[in-house]
Amino acid sequence: MKNETYALLAGILVVILSANLVAADVATGDISVIADPSVKDPKICVYERDISPDGINNCNARFGQYAFTGEMMEYEIIVRDLLGWENIGFVKMRVDGGEEVLCNPEMEGVPTTCNGLDELDFEDTDRAFECWLTVEPDWYGELEIEFTVYDVNNIATNGVHKETWFFNPAISIDVATNDEGPIMFEEGGPGDCVHSLNRVQIRNMGEGGVNLWIYLAGTDLYGIGAAKCPYSNVIDIEDNMLFRAWSGTEQPGQLPFGNGDFDIWVDMGEYDENAPCDDACYMYTQTGPLVTCYGGKPIPGWAPYDNILTNGGLMEVEFKLCYPIPCIGQFTSGQIFVFGKAI
Repeated sequence: MKNETYALLAGILVVILSANLVAADVATGDISVIADPSVKDPKICVYERDISPDGINNCNARFGQYAFTGEMMEYEIIVRDLLGWENIGFVKMRVDGGEEVLCNPEMEGVPTTCNGLDELDFEDTDRAFECWLTVEPDWYGELEIEFTVYDVNNIATNGVHKETWFFNPAISIDVATNDEGPIMFEEGGPGDCVHSLNRVQIRNMGEGGVNLWIYLAGTDLYGIGAAKCPYSNVIDIEDNMLFRAWSGTEQPGQLPFGNGDFDIWVDMGEYDENAPCDDACYMYTQTGPLVTCYGGKPIPGWAPYDNILTNGGLMEVEFKLCYPIPCIGQFTSGQIFVFGKAI
């Protein structure tokens, strides 16, 4: 009986010794593991942009990087954050480094792709925004606009797309004759059409690359002393004066229905301060423009694309005066008006 007890104790001792041997030859340690997927910044992709010009520009055409007070600039963008769209907080448009407008989340009409982002995923990583920026009166000169996205922790990331705009440029035209005198005509009498001996020169002196639509109007010529032409002491310019203008390839013969000869003279329009000047685009007709500017007609050709004077450009105008029968006396007090409207 004792021998059996010893044998049992010996078995237990062997098991204990075996356990101690296993623990004694194993060394253990631990190392913490860190995974941080936040190293990738959000991406901003601009997929649509537009500007709504003010003034007479109902064409929504703007051929330069300039904008005026009250005009609106629209941008539609996609923001991608690989941490998930929930990490995207909000987007701001910035002008010259300052925060100017908070963009609106957009839910409808969004695209399926945007430059380099492949297929968009609005369930996991992407959000769409619409940004409307209205030009303020105190902005002036060349300023840079950009987009900044803020995550839920208010960490800002600037987009790579930036634009430079000239805000509120000054509009200016220089109008003079080539000899700096009044418009003079060659000699002629009743029934003759006489050509001007000098010409009007118009220069676009505006800032910021502003292009202009140009219109020309005039006033009647009134007699000095006893005069009559043909029924009263006035020469009606709408009936008796014509003009021809040119700037580069633009000329009166360049009609919307095809190019014509240079030898096309247009009846003068009479200045009317109460007439509208609020539309630049219209449907063409065979008889002439439907829209004028204070009675002035577009020069050198038809609006809206043949009466553009580019920034720094020169346009010239010459005239013909046809004396009615009868016509006697000396006539003066006439004026020529040139209107330059920003595109």
